[in-house]
Amino acid sequence: MRIVLFGGTFNPIHNGHLELAKRVYKDFNVDKFYFIPAKIPPHKNLGLVEPEKRFEMVKLALTCCLKGNFYVSDYELKSDEISYTFNTLRYFRKKYKDDYLYFLTGSDIFATIETWQNWDKLFDLANFIVANRKEMPFNTMLKKIPDELKKRIVYFPKFDDKKYGNIILYEIEEIPISSTEIREKFLDGSIFNYLPDVVINYIKENKLYQEV
Repeated sequence: MRIVLFGGTFNPIHNGHLELAKRVYKDFNVDKFYFIPAKIPPHKNLGLVEPEKRFEMVKLALTCCLKGNFYVSDYELKSDEISYTFNTLRYFRKKYKDDYLYFLTGSDIFATIETWQNWDKLFDLANFIVANRKEMPFNTMLKKIPDELKKRIVYFPKFDDKKYGNIILYEIEEIPISSTEIREKFLDGSIFNYLPDVVINYIKENKLYQEV
């Protein structure tokens, strides 16, 4: 099986996340796709809504907007520890011992790979799918990552698939929205084109993101 893990704060989940998930699901012929909301992210803490509410928003978005084998995992939410990717990948590798495992992230986040816990061991657990972000083109990202990782770089769709170890550069048309911009747009009322209706309703009912 091909299993994709999409970790993040999802603060809140938005149409950009959902569109990226749809594209990866199709292009990589995915069997199972997991959204994994972080409870205590190592790098992002400002303006973070409670993990249970972020989890519920992801759950609502998947139910209404994605067709296929999409799931939301509460693995990181059940832990009292910081949500390190290394721990999450170890858990899923144990769960899916013989399967093709992929971790999906953006080029802006992957450029900071040396700050991740046990970063040099991550590639013994999974492949990485790195989607381009306008603020971090691949040529800039490649200058920021350790030299030893560059030998793992392959390009979608021309690469030899493996169960772990590849860093797959996934060039797609830019999805021009971020969770930070979403929270700002909520205050001026221009949010409605960027979130599923069920998420907008949940935010209103729970009075989230009143201050950013």
